[in-house]
Amino acid sequence: MLYSEQTDGSDLSTWNLPKGATARLGNGWISGGMTFSPDGKSLVVASTIGCWWYDLNTMKLSKVWNTKQGILCDITFSQDGKWLATGSWNGTIKIWDTQNLECPVCIDLLKSTNAMSAHPRNLLFSQDGKYITCSNIISRDIGGGSHFTTYDWQTDIDTPIKSLSLQPERGKVHILPIALSPDRSLIAYTPEANITLVVHIETGELIAKLRDDYTDTSTIGCYQLDFSPCGKYLAATNRGNRILIWNVSNGNLEMTPTVHSDNRDLEISVPAYTTNGNLQVAGFSRREAVIWDANKQETVDTFESLRPLYGSFSPDGTQLAIRNKYGEQQVWTRGNPSTVSFLPTHISRGVVGLCFSKDSRTLLGCHDPAGYRLWDIEQRQVKQTFHFPRPNSLGIISTTRSRELLAAVEENKVIRVWNLVSDTQIAELTEKFKGVTQMTFSPCEEYLVTTNIRKIINIWHLESSKQIAELTQNPSRIIRMGFSPDGEHFVSFYGDRFTVWDAKQWEKLHHIQNPIVQRDMQIYKRWQLLLPSNKKQVIIVPRVGPILVWDLESGEQVGSLDISICSDTSLYKDAPQDIQRFLEQPNADTQRVWGNLRLSPCGTRIAGIIRRIGKNEIREIRMWDSTTLEICMVIIPPTESLKPQTSQFSPCGQYIAVGAQWQEGQELIPICLLNVNTGENIHSFCGHPTDVWSLAFSPDRNILASGSYDGTILLWDMKPFINS
Repeated sequence: MLYSEQTDGSDLSTWNLPKGATARLGNGWISGGMTFSPDGKSLVVASTIGCWWYDLNTMKLSKVWNTKQGILCDITFSQDGKWLATGSWNGTIKIWDTQNLECPVCIDLLKSTNAMSAHPRNLLFSQDGKYITCSNIISRDIGGGSHFTTYDWQTDIDTPIKSLSLQPERGKVHILPIALSPDRSLIAYTPEANITLVVHIETGELIAKLRDDYTDTSTIGCYQLDFSPCGKYLAATNRGNRILIWNVSNGNLEMTPTVHSDNRDLEISVPAYTTNGNLQVAGFSRREAVIWDANKQETVDTFESLRPLYGSFSPDGTQLAIRNKYGEQQVWTRGNPSTVSFLPTHISRGVVGLCFSKDSRTLLGCHDPAGYRLWDIEQRQVKQTFHFPRPNSLGIISTTRSRELLAAVEENKVIRVWNLVSDTQIAELTEKFKGVTQMTFSPCEEYLVTTNIRKIINIWHLESSKQIAELTQNPSRIIRMGFSPDGEHFVSFYGDRFTVWDAKQWEKLHHIQNPIVQRDMQIYKRWQLLLPSNKKQVIIVPRVGPILVWDLESGEQVGSLDISICSDTSLYKDAPQDIQRFLEQPNADTQRVWGNLRLSPCGTRIAGIIRRIGKNEIREIRMWDSTTLEICMVIIPPTESLKPQTSQFSPCGQYIAVGAQWQEGQELIPICLLNVNTGENIHSFCGHPTDVWSLAFSPDRNILASGSYDGTILLWDMKPFINS
């Protein structure tokens, strides 16, 4: 009998914290969907860190429990509401008693399928609650594919009573969409864009081969399927505003492709039969949701919904739960008038950047692909949310080096500048053209520089909110840009070349051809500009190849950072067995900087993670002297942290924190606190179930914030280690 902790949700920021952590910000992103209870009173959400049970009468969280099984990928109720099943990325299905949240059964799919990995999706109970079915199990050992499996979970749980292997169209791994008949005897899936197959699960017999015709959208084909309660009909929607219905018994179209909304901007449509046989469709565009009644052929409701991604109807069809791109949840309830309520927000996937304010009281988190959230550290609550599509790739938000100011683009044209400490707007700038792609502040916080898709650089004076200069005739769109720490030089990087400007007169000083040429412009977007504070230099960091150093005043190349395997073994710092393991690896075919290089606060050291790819992948943490550009230390990661991928210096410069990527078999991912002078691992913090993507120290050195792929931020107490 397995038991899972539960809480009343009164203080989720301190719930079930790992050792050494003081708070958790965020509930994780919704990785496993949402499901209504059969009575329609509750909605349960499966996230990357647990299950969240919401009371729909109060629209508040009533309980939350940690499955301790990794990221969830699906969730469903039994029809009587007594049981709840969750599927995890680690290949297990757990059955939970909804009364006490105990887990009497855990099914290991890897045992029954002999697969290297299994992602159980489309979980469904049989009508009597005795059987559990799942699909979409990815088997890497056979080159990709899916299986449909049924278990009698109350008896021999590791032996499936039915199993059907499904092969997708060549080159595809997932089989989507997929639907099950009410009696669980038939499975419908779409292996090709315009073909849907209905197969008898137990015998493997092909019952029907159904063809769709969405005319102008036929190349995209079917998006989602749903059987009628009687099992006679199968409804299908496309990625747009059309629906059709097949008669499964004869393969004919019961309803030809029908437009269910006048909104031609609908991106997805979700069909759902109610228990009494009525068919409803929810269509989602970037800014609204449309509910359509297929029986009456009329629109039931239209309401605002910002970038919805996923929708799930209640069994009786009177409610619809929506999750959007930003992790926010809405619940639509049918009525006269209908209502739309908001549930507590889950953070969207991946914390790719973190930044503290100067007073250490505010934390800015960048969540790819949903935007930015500003956290109050003391209250552990979101102060403000900035919605942007793909913030990590566009960079249309910026903070000053003192962490006092933040600039954000609204509607791609209006730029608002905020003081993070006073939480007030200090400037509003209006671009002439849409399409702002990059922004950066001057070191003295007097100016903001922006660039757009028209290849124009605009310089703004913040106090007056006026543009003081406009730099045109740039050769191509700017990939990266930045000021020298003294504010005297400005560098704009285009990929195949870069320009050095006089940041006082805004005159062009040097226009330099980049000797490292990449064919793909997308690769250039991953390059980095580094401007050390102790010299007038710019360091250009490519994704692959040498790291070159240029003098800003002369425009001449003055050196490079060596990323080849270090031959001086005296520079290696770590356990002897780890160093020996590293040196015995065969030569790598490719070597590259993994993540960003970091400058120490005093500017004397540069740290980076080097990844070498050959017969095996190996990584190291390397430090260079920023004055001599020579290697001063090579740290070999220990066995439990073989894949370091992000790093950050402490404010005092004596320590560096290194976060790791997930490894096979790991439950919690380590964050190592290393001594910069000796390479010693002072302490390891373990709390995230998957990749650590970002790190930030508070200026007062008391807190280390770590952001993860799971969508959460953990705050770690540094006082026992740094201030001591």
